[in-house]
Amino acid sequence: IDSPYTFVDKKLAKHYNLPEKDKLRLADGFERVKLPDSRRGGLLGMAGVLTVSANGVETSPVTRGVWVSENILGVEPPAPPDEVPAIDSDVSSATTIRERLEMHSSDKTCYECHRKIDPLGFPMENFGPIGQWRVNYPKPKNAPAPKIDPSGELVSGQSFKNFGEFKKVLLETRKDVFAEHLISQILSYGTGRHMEPVDQYEEEEILKKVKAENYGLRTLILECVTSEIFRSR
Repeated sequence: IDSPYTFVDKKLAKHYNLPEKDKLRLADGFERVKLPDSRRGGLLGMAGVLTVSANGVETSPVTRGVWVSENILGVEPPAPPDEVPAIDSDVSSATTIRERLEMHSSDKTCYECHRKIDPLGFPMENFGPIGQWRVNYPKPKNAPAPKIDPSGELVSGQSFKNFGEFKKVLLETRKDVFAEHLISQILSYGTGRHMEPVDQYEEEEILKKVKAENYGLRTLILECVTSEIFRSR
């Protein structure tokens, strides 16, 4: 979710606008670097994640919100009803995607899903389609570039003003949810099958051991591969 460091080569350091862009050589390859702020630490600040959760041309808080819900929290949002029209990504004219979503969500049918999805995507709007940092949307014709508002409020009540605060909220309130989903995904990958309700008890036991070791990834993987679920595959 967050980290004070990341790994970059010269090109990625330039993409992230890190000081190492002027220090690294192409021949150096990837090196661990300390981050000056909270923009890039963790999965959600990685260019690969930001690119795969966009379409390479424009962004949508709905698309990225769904990605966070499915891949970080393990919650798959329901598909929209067939009669609901699609929402254009990014902005056109002087209207922001946030304003469009607010109008779209005025319909009760749309609101029920968007109130859960959109707040997960709004803080990631500061990243462009391939993960470059930005504070404004692309400038439309005959109008100033709309400023990005990354603030939001989760359905559980926690609010945040920016991307850094959003990650802090996830760490403080969703750490167990993330760890539990990661355990399930690793076990599914290792056994070649989806986890079922009968597996829940052992998954919970793994989570207890992981929590006892301060959520260490090494512990999580070790407990997964020595579990009865994995060894009886």
